[in-house]
Amino acid sequence: MVAIVVDQIRAHPNLEILDFRGNTISVLAGRRIADALRTRRELKECIWSDMFTGRLKDEIPLVLDALEEALTASGCQLTTLDLSDNAFGAGLSDSLSNFLQSPALYSLENLILNNNGLGLAGEVVGNALCSLISASQKAGRPLKLKKFVCGRNRLEVVSTIALSDAFILMQTLEEIRLPQNGIREPAFGALAVALQANKNLRIIDLNDNICGTQGALELAEVLPDLHHLEILDLGDCVCDDDGVVGILSGLDRKRDCLKKVVLSGNNITADIIEEIGDFFNSTGMAHVKVDISVNMFGEDFDAAKARYGKGNIDFGRRGDDELLSSDGEEMEADDASMEEDAMNTSRDTIIERSAEESDKAQQMLNDLVTKGFGCIRIGDPVETASTDRVSFLDKGLKLDTAQSADQVVKVITATRSMKTLELRGNTLGIDAGVLIARALESHPELEKCLWSDLFTGRLKNEIPPVLEALGKGIIAAGAKIRELDLSDNAFGPIGADAIKEFLESPSAYTLETLKLNNNGLGIGGKQIAKSLAECLRKSIAVGGENRLRLKTFIAGRNRLENPGAHALAATFKSLETVEWFDVRQNGIHEEGIRALVSALKHNRNLRHLWLEDNTVLPKGAKALARALESWPKLEVLNLSDCLIRDAGCNYIIDHLNPQLHRHLKNVYLCGNELTPPVAKLLIQKWSKFDGFNPKPFLHIHTNSFGAEFDDVARMAPDNVNVGDEEDDLGSLDGDEEEYNSKSSDSDDADLEDAADDDEEDEEEIQIVQPSEEAQLKQSIDRIDQLDIDFESRFQEDTARVLLQLSAPLKACGMSAKAMERALEVAENIVRRVEAVKRNPIPATAQLVNNIVAQCAGTGVKAETDWGYNADPQVMGRLLTELVARGHFQLERQLIQRFFPSANQ
Repeated sequence: MVAIVVDQIRAHPNLEILDFRGNTISVLAGRRIADALRTRRELKECIWSDMFTGRLKDEIPLVLDALEEALTASGCQLTTLDLSDNAFGAGLSDSLSNFLQSPALYSLENLILNNNGLGLAGEVVGNALCSLISASQKAGRPLKLKKFVCGRNRLEVVSTIALSDAFILMQTLEEIRLPQNGIREPAFGALAVALQANKNLRIIDLNDNICGTQGALELAEVLPDLHHLEILDLGDCVCDDDGVVGILSGLDRKRDCLKKVVLSGNNITADIIEEIGDFFNSTGMAHVKVDISVNMFGEDFDAAKARYGKGNIDFGRRGDDELLSSDGEEMEADDASMEEDAMNTSRDTIIERSAEESDKAQQMLNDLVTKGFGCIRIGDPVETASTDRVSFLDKGLKLDTAQSADQVVKVITATRSMKTLELRGNTLGIDAGVLIARALESHPELEKCLWSDLFTGRLKNEIPPVLEALGKGIIAAGAKIRELDLSDNAFGPIGADAIKEFLESPSAYTLETLKLNNNGLGIGGKQIAKSLAECLRKSIAVGGENRLRLKTFIAGRNRLENPGAHALAATFKSLETVEWFDVRQNGIHEEGIRALVSALKHNRNLRHLWLEDNTVLPKGAKALARALESWPKLEVLNLSDCLIRDAGCNYIIDHLNPQLHRHLKNVYLCGNELTPPVAKLLIQKWSKFDGFNPKPFLHIHTNSFGAEFDDVARMAPDNVNVGDEEDDLGSLDGDEEEYNSKSSDSDDADLEDAADDDEEDEEEIQIVQPSEEAQLKQSIDRIDQLDIDFESRFQEDTARVLLQLSAPLKACGMSAKAMERALEVAENIVRRVEAVKRNPIPATAQLVNNIVAQCAGTGVKAETDWGYNADPQVMGRLLTELVARGHFQLERQLIQRFFPSANQ
């Protein structure tokens, strides 16, 4: 495959944009690609996000080094570099630093480093950018960076300050996005100075950091100097009333350029709602969209919304208000918060305040303790004893040595009853971890281990010993764990091995909640499934009430792919107790989805099913739709960004039954290329739930309504969310058959792919030409059709199907995307053939013999020519990939003999 990529790079007449998103590059492939790039002086944009799926950390720096050397040697002048969604972590500091100082980046305008797990390596990035600025100035080509995106990287204080130093030197930034980074007040002063230095800023996104009142006031001081500001996002930044008032003072009333201000989740009370309403409803600010949802208006919510919420101010839902989550609305709000926080791993909420904060903040803290949320201050034995909870939430502790762990060990040891231990938001090393593990041995009452985001900046070889020690401590105590949360720890497959002993021990028989979100498990997902299966087997053998009854399983963003899905399916088929199942963003394709659905049918108490951002396709949606009758308690179904298209959406809505699914609350079909005619049809069908109180919501935003968006929006009732027109993806062009497909019985509708709605952009971004892109889509559609046609053919019939894969693969130059889909189809066929036991010649051998005979150039003449003209190079590649996946082991030499080119 790398030869094809290299040839395309070398042959392209004017390669300005190279997009490697969603692939995985080995060291050898990376070096070959780098060699090809050495002559591409015209290269301007490198879209290289998510291109190391499943790669070890010692592989990635070698590829980065090779690519950096190639870019420097080429003399190219990049304007855009996107390295997002690659798990660099702190271990790749040297390679990343060198990469970011390449002369090829002197012309850089857009730098995107989103979700790289940088942690302390953010400081390295900041220093590298400072060096890049200095070097570019000396070279007479000063860096003029306009856009910097670095969200979800655990930058915290030190890294943010280092980046701020670089921003101050730049002075050219127009867009800064740093959401979800654990940035705290000490860093906001430096960040404010950096923002002030960049006078042309249009977008500032600091969502989900801990700004606090002081940080908000520091930001407010520099806002008057930012005359081009369009978007200010301070959502979930805990600014409090005083901080928000300060922000308002920094925004004058005549900002024609300002478009959006987000102040949701900032503990805003009704005390300042009049000030907010009058400010943003004023003539000079009425054009600005303002989000103040999820705040603390309490009983004043309805009156405030009635007075100020009819125009540009969005108050959100009443049930989302943080002071209206009790009595009749408590259960609904709790469910909503669980949905929102599914990817944030921890359901329990602890609000941490320092000793210097106001009496008001302290009173709020006391109220939370009284209501049972719990909050333990380190070294407070009375509070510790009364709540059964020890929490070091987001303390930012760097626990390396035995001495540094002493403060934690003392609290654990002094606590008489510790049912919950929360260590999230700290960093734990081996020596400290071993001591804490020993302290756990004296707590058999421990039930909840909330240990997400616990290894910031740690190397992978540091994490397993700590996990193993903690597991042994729990086992030695004889504790019966109900919840284990290890999310947001990038321990990869070796982490799965490290918790194997615990998961298969009696301490895990009581496990009800297991959260392994965003761990980079990869093939480690198979080990997790195996350990859970073993835990179930052992617990059943013990008998009585010991049977494993896992209810919540969250493992989003783990690159589980189809092998992991199949492994989990085998386990969850036997469990039968799961109520919340979340495997979003895992690269699972239709075959893996069908396996999961088949298994989950045995879990009749399923309430939440999250398959978002996997490749379900219409066929997978059809299988899921038929399984819906197995889940009478279903509340939330999320199939957003699953490419289920019109037909798949129809299947789902048709099989949701008001008589059966009486608990339904939300169905998400966003981002599925849904077209206007079918959207209107679904809205009509959704009326079958009008008798519910409250009515369930159907979410169909971010689809392809185009010019008909307003028509769909007008037709949608209050419980159908079509989103904003600015989020719509536009009409699907050149595909009238899919556009007009309204029948859920049409299998043809499953297979239609939309042409891209922006051909000009496609030409700029893709290596292949538009005609080749269209050919690729037709090829994948044809492969899908062959898969649908295939039922139970063997020998000659199966060979015919495999041979027909040759034509579409050849037409698209054996594109990686088409090859992956073809391999799924072929593997599905081969598995069924392998299940057929035939003597004296195995069915698999007969299959290969037929393929050899029908390929020209093999030297074997078939008795009857089937007329497929199968390309031997394509078929050789397909068979070789199947051999690599463990198939045709007895026929390996036969394949190598007749298809030698595939082995090169």
